[in-house]
Amino acid sequence: MKNKTYKKFFINSFLSSMPGFLSILLSFLSIPIYLKYGGKEEYGNYIFLHFLSFVAPVLNFGLGKISSISIVQNKNRDATALVLFYKTIKNSLIVLLFFFLFFIINKFFSFINSDVFILITLSIFFTILFVTIEGIFQGKELFFGLMLINLFFYGVSLSLPPFLLIFQYKNYENLFFISLIIKAVIIIISSYYLFGNKHLKFFYNYPDTVLCYSDQKWFSISNLLNIAYDIMDKYLIKLHIGSAALAIYSIPQQLTGKLSILSKGISAVLLPIIALGKKNKFITNDLLISLKIFIFVIPFLIFLFFNFFDIFFEIWLGKNSSNEIVNLAKIFSVVVWISCLSHLVISYYEGSGNIKKNSIIEIIFFPFFLIFLYISILERNLLIIAFIVLFKEIVLFLFRSIKIIKQFRIIKYSYLIILFMCCLLFNSLKI
Repeated sequence: MKNKTYKKFFINSFLSSMPGFLSILLSFLSIPIYLKYGGKEEYGNYIFLHFLSFVAPVLNFGLGKISSISIVQNKNRDATALVLFYKTIKNSLIVLLFFFLFFIINKFFSFINSDVFILITLSIFFTILFVTIEGIFQGKELFFGLMLINLFFYGVSLSLPPFLLIFQYKNYENLFFISLIIKAVIIIISSYYLFGNKHLKFFYNYPDTVLCYSDQKWFSISNLLNIAYDIMDKYLIKLHIGSAALAIYSIPQQLTGKLSILSKGISAVLLPIIALGKKNKFITNDLLISLKIFIFVIPFLIFLFFNFFDIFFEIWLGKNSSNEIVNLAKIFSVVVWISCLSHLVISYYEGSGNIKKNSIIEIIFFPFFLIFLYISILERNLLIIAFIVLFKEIVLFLFRSIKIIKQFRIIKYSYLIILFMCCLLFNSLKI
């Protein structure tokens, strides 16, 4: 029985993580094409528009996370999913109204290009809806379907449009619009799959009082802080250093960042399991197994890859490769590994109903991170900026994990391995 449970956990984790691995393959092809036919400046603008859609989870107001938790805890999963999706539609339309009002104001003051603003608005609107759809797939344990919609919404929509540059030059706005078309199609298909056979009368009249939203505020705050932590460095680089520097910074970060898809995929499976465990008062061993993999196995693999980054980037990017990109890739490899550990710890906080503790940790540290980041931006050195991001991940993981070390004693070994990996990192850099 236990072996079947573990087998199901690993299969679902594999399915949830597969879009990340396939996205890596697409990135290997699309990034060199964009750099060759579009240039670093255009690529920096294109990728920055995609970064801005990360605001959407904040404006989703935690309904995506609540979906994956509430659906698995309720007997009537279809009804719960309908209520949450309906609330998401209402919220997204209100957000769209505020964006429309800003669009009218922007017509008079020209804060931002109108076409670009429309593209950003549509991207955020689609992603707000998709975050809840994603949570519903998790809560209903439809992990094969989750794999497909994630692959197309996040991977294909980002990497497919640059291939059009081979046939005809298009600016970043045209390519981003094609990304939005792909995202819209995925939302329509996935919504029909989930709700196409449900009666509209039931959809509109079902009371939403059956669900508990006590943690919704903290989910929203946590999402807001995560977005701020993730995008602040890229925003300040683009603002103070330029789009070309953002392209150099983003290429290794985007590539190594695919590793986090593995932890996010496992977290997507863990979240409903932990939530169900809390309701039925049992503790799952799946989180412990996941921690063992990321504490002992992943850092060893990263260490092996350190020796091949020079050759890899020289083959992959050709003349666009540089020591700076290789050094950034090494730094971000360690950054992402530590963030993966944090993803697993955060999934425990979220599933066990303690998201407030994690949010308070993030709130307290954010001003310090912002100060150090801004100082590093003034140095106009991408490596220093990357080290500040590494410092941020280490500090957040320490404060998050130390609160649950009694439940998971294996975490204490991660502190030593983090120290060891940082020493290897400093020794491997070519400055």
